[in-house]
Amino acid sequence: MRRPYEALLLGITLTLTIAIVGTLLLFPRAVQDTLNTLLDASPSIVLRRFDAAGFCPLPVPASVLAAQTVVGVVSVRPRIWGLVNGPDGLLTMVGVQREGMPQGLAGQLTRLPERGEVIIGFGVASGQPAGQSAGTLQLEGVVRQTYQVIDRLPEKTSLFTHDLVLMNPEDARHLIGLPKGYASDLAIDVFHEEEQDAILSDLAAAFAWPVRCVTRRQSQGMSASRLNRARTLVAITVIPAVLALCLLVAVNTRKSMGRQSDLGIMKATGWTTGDIIRFQMYRELFVCLPSAVVGICLSFVLVYGPGAGWVADFFFGWKTIPPSFYLETTGAATVVLEVAALMLVPVIASAFLPALKGATSDVHDMIKGADR
Repeated sequence: MRRPYEALLLGITLTLTIAIVGTLLLFPRAVQDTLNTLLDASPSIVLRRFDAAGFCPLPVPASVLAAQTVVGVVSVRPRIWGLVNGPDGLLTMVGVQREGMPQGLAGQLTRLPERGEVIIGFGVASGQPAGQSAGTLQLEGVVRQTYQVIDRLPEKTSLFTHDLVLMNPEDARHLIGLPKGYASDLAIDVFHEEEQDAILSDLAAAFAWPVRCVTRRQSQGMSASRLNRARTLVAITVIPAVLALCLLVAVNTRKSMGRQSDLGIMKATGWTTGDIIRFQMYRELFVCLPSAVVGICLSFVLVYGPGAGWVADFFFGWKTIPPSFYLETTGAATVVLEVAALMLVPVIASAFLPALKGATSDVHDMIKGADR
């Protein structure tokens, strides 16, 4: 290669541009795919009772009986949970028992907490290794209580267990002041996915008090809405990268146009138009393809790298221990193809079109033009 430093500079610039754009486009897609996977494992409908003061506990026997009378309901699970104050801020407390174990935690726990014991998420654990005791944890709800930490949840579940505290249901009732025989809400599963919206009116009519229902589809819609707002910010961030690409294309075009004399000499020595075009394409691909591969690999490592905690800190401004992101790669192939097309096609075209113009021009004019 006659101009190695020029090719190296082009490769580095293209690699960094692809890495930046790829990261900004891969991250929202990865979060959306991961959230959809998590929400697919959530209840079909979450039902809560409310009054003039807001949400309030609901009586378990009467509520379960009322929900089971609705056609299409296949299971009803009362849940006990709430927000409590921890050492570094608010934490989500869940009273967990074997029959009400969330699907995402199935197989992750060696045993359930007994009275006075808790299992904590990665963000509450202050870096204590999994499977080892992290001492004690003081929580404050209606009362202030200290619990023995017997385990912490695996880091790979951090996306949905980061600030989670699992405890015995009786301890949970006592901590948030929930009367015996009452629950925070009901998790309801239906027979067909399409029945979620259809039975909402029947569920509301089955209860003797006002209730509010949120379906899985509504939760997915709310998460998609939040991600769409994030995508708008990402689009604004991508603009400088696109401007850098335009500048790169302009420089590459000017560079290719300045080599018309080289093309003229090649034609004069017997190169055909096809030979010249193929040579130019091979030369650009020799630089662009490795740059694209390295840039995309950097994007993958930054977004899908195990426990990519920097993502929460950079995109969401996390102030405490950031959650470790283990994201789904389901839609990554589509984004990679989009990034590759967006970056490579203009750069290759900026070298191909001047070469095509020069290869079809008169040899004498091309060599004579270089002497001016």
